[in-house]
Amino acid sequence: MFTVGDFARLAQVSKRLLRYYDEIDLFKPNRIEPSSGYRFYSAEQMADFNRILALKELGLSLDQIRQALNDHISTDELQGMMLLKKAEIEQQLRGEIQRIRKIESRLQLIRDDESGKSPNVIVKHIPDQHVLSMRRNVDDFEAGMVLYAHLQSTLPRRLRDGFFFCICHSDYDTETNLDLEMGVIVSKPADSSLMLSDGTTLTLNELTGTTTMATTVVQGALETIHLGYASITKWIDTNGYRLAGVPRELLLQFPKTPSGNDLVTEIQFPVEAIPNW
Repeated sequence: MFTVGDFARLAQVSKRLLRYYDEIDLFKPNRIEPSSGYRFYSAEQMADFNRILALKELGLSLDQIRQALNDHISTDELQGMMLLKKAEIEQQLRGEIQRIRKIESRLQLIRDDESGKSPNVIVKHIPDQHVLSMRRNVDDFEAGMVLYAHLQSTLPRRLRDGFFFCICHSDYDTETNLDLEMGVIVSKPADSSLMLSDGTTLTLNELTGTTTMATTVVQGALETIHLGYASITKWIDTNGYRLAGVPRELLLQFPKTPSGNDLVTEIQFPVEAIPNW
């Protein structure tokens, strides 16, 4: 048997917590000595106490913990609750990391402006291109990358070496519920459609080309893609051009690392020279 102090030390909690749980009849001592009123806990109680602490760490209220104990929640059920909580926390962490990356990249833009660094933009002649593509609504750009990877893995092997592209048809001020057109550029017209092994259908379309496509390459995770758009913005402003169409993104290299820092994307923006009247 263990005193309150010893049991608290072994369980890595405060004596006050044990006394409080005793007062509210959530976790009672194994025995109370009648003459002194001293409370004693047994080693067998540690499993029950760890169950209470696990439920507490999962965010349950004391009333919810009491109900879970009354329902005799199993260890497997606790495991399932833990996995759900883990997924929730990991999602929150990913969101915070993405936010930090965006802040870092915007600070880099400020530094580039302060140093007078010239944007690395190249104007290309891009011809009309045949593509096999589909159009989907996705939660965010990260979900779009998952869809990209799925496309790459299910396309026939002969098409996997083609460049993948994405066009966002949503308003520029939204980052969720995105209307994305994505697919692969093909060198020759194929059939009017292609059904993949998972039932997804790609249709044959054409990307309109232009003699003046402002392009820039960005290496880094999705959170840094706006660096390329900022470069094109600055280049347009200083070289007498204006936007003349919807931009597209070309995946030059799929990310192979969890951070996505090895993603390489070419941003292509149709532009036209502002006429001198």
